[in-house]
Amino acid sequence: MITPAEARERVARLYERKMPEWTVLGAAEPVVDIPLHPPTQEKVLADPGSVADWIKDWRVAERGLGDGGRLVWESRQWANAGTQRMPTRLVLTEPYDAAAFVSRKGHWQAAESRAAELRILLNSHQDTDAAPVEQITDALRRRAKKIADLDQANYVRVRDALEWLLKNPQPGIYPRQMPIRGVDSKWLEKHSTLVDPLYAAAAGTSSLGLLEPPGLIRLRFLDPELAPGNLRDLAAPAAELSRMSVVPGSVVVVENLQTLLALPEIPGAVAVHSAGYAGRRLGDIAWLGDAPLLYWGDLDVDGYRILSAVRGQLPHTHSVMMDRTTLAAHRDLAGPDRKDAPRTLPDHLTGTERDGFAALEQLGGLRLEQERIPWEYALEQLHRGLSRLPKPDMW
Repeated sequence: MITPAEARERVARLYERKMPEWTVLGAAEPVVDIPLHPPTQEKVLADPGSVADWIKDWRVAERGLGDGGRLVWESRQWANAGTQRMPTRLVLTEPYDAAAFVSRKGHWQAAESRAAELRILLNSHQDTDAAPVEQITDALRRRAKKIADLDQANYVRVRDALEWLLKNPQPGIYPRQMPIRGVDSKWLEKHSTLVDPLYAAAAGTSSLGLLEPPGLIRLRFLDPELAPGNLRDLAAPAAELSRMSVVPGSVVVVENLQTLLALPEIPGAVAVHSAGYAGRRLGDIAWLGDAPLLYWGDLDVDGYRILSAVRGQLPHTHSVMMDRTTLAAHRDLAGPDRKDAPRTLPDHLTGTERDGFAALEQLGGLRLEQERIPWEYALEQLHRGLSRLPKPDMW
């Protein structure tokens, strides 16, 4: 016997799974037709009380069904139990009826009305000349749950942001300049999983055309004589750093900020903080192309990939402590790398670096963060690496 509570669990699971499709594509009727497996004569005779309670519970549940919901009742005639009238099936005609049965009526009404409103908005601004990034119907279906789960204020912001962006393509302003109450850079970042794909489905491009703050690259002048205006520690966009008049004798690129801050004075040297894949922007700093450059990053998959990206722009880059010897000597300080770390060998690595990359996997999928290497050892290797850098006239 299927109880009303068990039926609600089934319908709730069905609603969660099918709601996105129902809101955008509609639903075949009825959306729910559940056999209730009424009791046999043996069950009635063995436990008439529980059977009576079961029928009573379904009568109570039936009174709460909307116009599109119904119970199918049938009479059963048994030789030893007489005639019993009992529910045999639960039928819910439309998604609204299923939502109401599991107390999600308001959720369904929001999902349905919002999907319809956004479909009209996106279709009315669709760029038919551009190849669609994603069909509007598919984009709405995939985000229907997130759309329905928004509180009303944030839904209105999503709708208004989409409408403004579609009316003002490629505006070239910062998010905080958008004339929409409550929409700023933080809001847009938080709701980008809705705004970005829905915009792309209509506009045919994944770019909203909004400006992003320029990434800053941090420098420390390890030689005070090179520091402009005695500013030994500064951060600026790559384009602005490129305009500086500086001719260092060597450049040390490090991945860890505390490593950058801890480096001692070194005659003729400038240190650069390459935070993660920001190293890809180093090629935009013109004077780095003329300076002997030493790279020291984390001994992990990402560290080698960043090194590859830097060397792809600055081919004269040399590395230090990016080898099997360093990893093996400090294996006790290493930990597991992330499980999804790509194992494809990066481009632009030397033979020693390729061997170090292979050692990561061979020694157990390890990563050795730069800051874990003992400081005295690191300084010794850095000075040795700097002493071996070729001069510009040797390239």
